[in-house]
Amino acid sequence: MVLNAAFEMTRESGFENVTARKLAQRLNSSTQPIFRAYENMDMLKEDLFYKSVEMFSDHMLSSRVKGKPVYLSMGMAYIELARREKYLFKLIADIEEYDVGDIHEFLQQGNGEGLLEKLPGSEKLDMDKKKEILRMVWMFTHGVATLVTGKRVDMEGEEIEEMLKKAYEGFLKVV
Repeated sequence: MVLNAAFEMTRESGFENVTARKLAQRLNSSTQPIFRAYENMDMLKEDLFYKSVEMFSDHMLSSRVKGKPVYLSMGMAYIELARREKYLFKLIADIEEYDVGDIHEFLQQGNGEGLLEKLPGSEKLDMDKKKEILRMVWMFTHGVATLVTGKRVDMEGEEIEEMLKKAYEGFLKVV
């Protein structure tokens, strides 16, 4: 209950606005249950980070569109969710100390199994080259999501999609 309430509060106004007192008010309780569940707010923040990463991962994996390359449909889903869930995205993007592994490790787990084999135009490349391409596409996509979410650039779906396609094609050529 504590984690779910803190998650909703983070979605609404960012983790920096989640305090033990405000969280207790949301839960209609004292702060005791919060500190029984979590030693401190940093531990809660860590769980919020992983819950947010899981939400983004699940969304990307479930947003694969038939007929669209995997990198493109997942990338667009990531950027759109970052735009919609700016406070959760900020939480994910701002934290360095938690380990979520490399992007290709994430994509090879569970529902992401076999995605590297589905990268268009990469059929003749070995697995290391495919991982390199995916890593570059991921970094580019995350950068676009950061810029769009921070309102540093004003771009919409089709323009972003075209940019992702060009970036992918460029990465494929250099690898």
